[in-house]
Amino acid sequence: MKEFIRNLFVFAAIFTVSAFAVDKVYMPPVGTTNIHSDYGIAAQKLVKIYIEDDGRFVLVEGSAADSVDISNFGSVQNKAKEKGCTKILIAEFTRLGDNVILSFKLYNTDSEAPIWQDRMKAANPDDFDPIIQRMARTIGTKEKATTDQDIYNVTSQESKRRKRLKAYSYFGIGIGGLLPLSPSVEMTPNLNVFGMYDTQSFLIGLDLNYSGMNGDSRYTYGDFSISAYYAFGRKFIAPYIGGGMSYSSVDYTSDVSYVTATREYDSFIGDYTTSSRKETATYTDSKSGVGAFVGGGLMFNRASNIVLFAETKYFIDFYKLTQPKNEVTQKQWYDYNNNDTSLPSKSNKLFQGFMFNLKIGFGF
Repeated sequence: MKEFIRNLFVFAAIFTVSAFAVDKVYMPPVGTTNIHSDYGIAAQKLVKIYIEDDGRFVLVEGSAADSVDISNFGSVQNKAKEKGCTKILIAEFTRLGDNVILSFKLYNTDSEAPIWQDRMKAANPDDFDPIIQRMARTIGTKEKATTDQDIYNVTSQESKRRKRLKAYSYFGIGIGGLLPLSPSVEMTPNLNVFGMYDTQSFLIGLDLNYSGMNGDSRYTYGDFSISAYYAFGRKFIAPYIGGGMSYSSVDYTSDVSYVTATREYDSFIGDYTTSSRKETATYTDSKSGVGAFVGGGLMFNRASNIVLFAETKYFIDFYKLTQPKNEVTQKQWYDYNNNDTSLPSKSNKLFQGFMFNLKIGFGF
């Protein structure tokens, strides 16, 4: 029994070590062309820090004492095997004019064909850090540092290409629709004017909405809202969710019919007659007050000059709209129209529904 337990512990220890084992990667000194070798030494230190922070590899730094030449791949392979490494990372920095090309290639120690490679352009030494961070996240994967879009690690070279990657405030307009769920369901077009500030983790917004431009709509609606959204991820396409508060005003109209009785003198029979006919009138309920909403959307081309927002939200306003009965008596309509009394109601519900907007913002 004791032997069985001992073997079980040994097996568990071996399994644990193998489960958490990571590849050792040998990195010879960085090759530098038309650039001071000190930059290569500093870059190698950064590579080790970021790769080991990522946790998938352990980096073994090569030095001048190794006496290897990256142009002689055989000597690099031998040194990697000598140090017990299963992979090799070769980095070369080449200065061309005002830019430096940073090239990285990952090999298995028993092959001369790279299993992963990538390169990026740096405008100045400050770009080395974000490039190496992005390379460390993608090394050995199907991803590339060039496509690992990260708003926290933008290089000066990318800033030059996109001009306004550091724009965080936006102002713009949008179009969409308002879909109230009560008192009645009806889709009406919506216009939007907005401002948005991107704090990287949160989006803070101010919005003006106006719905009911067409004369056939039952609803004429306007609001001013303040919102806060949490933005997910670091990519240039970012989903976000959140909510906010609003102050709104709405006019809700509906048709109401009633029967009128008319007494007229009929000369043919020489007496008065009474006739009735159905009249149709328009009822309007106007309310205003505060409300709340929750929602979210997608932000496209984040942190650039021109940004697109596709968003939807569910809103509920803290006041009720009345939908009257379709048909009332003549007296009830007279009292409503002349004495400001209420009509018999079919429903009396909180005003709520959905709003959709597609918005374009301009960064500044």
